Amino acid sequence: MAQKKGNAPSQHIGNTVLVVTMEVDAEDEEEFNKWYNEQHLPERMAIPGYVSARRFKLEDGNNALKYLCIWEMDDGSPLQSEIYKDQNAHPTELYLRVNETIKARTRGLYHQIYPEPGTSFDDRSGFHGERLLAHP
Repeated sequence: MAQKKGNAPSQHIGNTVLVVTMEVDAEDEEEFNKWYNEQHLPERMAIPGYVSARRFKLEDGNNALKYLCIWEMDDGSPLQSEIYKDQNAHPTELYLRVNETIKARTRGLYHQIYPEPGTSFDDRSGFHGERLLAHP
């Protein structure tokens, strides 16, 4: 799968993100990461409507799951596509093996509300309003 380096913003910004978190035991991480990086990401990114995907591993957190993936999309339509349904209906042997090791999983589809969909917030000049103190 092609990877981009640096902090340059994507030329295309999706309005929707699918956020997935997962937990696996340490002894299952190698195969889990192999499946996710080498099979799952490329399969999903081949579906029209996906814009990008990024994975993260928990550094510090209270009751948070260890692995996070943020899938950026134009909208939620890739999840309704025939390709997506076909991939889910015909899982690979590696997925079936890995799926047995996933101890916990969360999934949420989010639609951008601010700033205007199709844009990103990049004003780094700081807060310009009046701060309201919680306890005067």
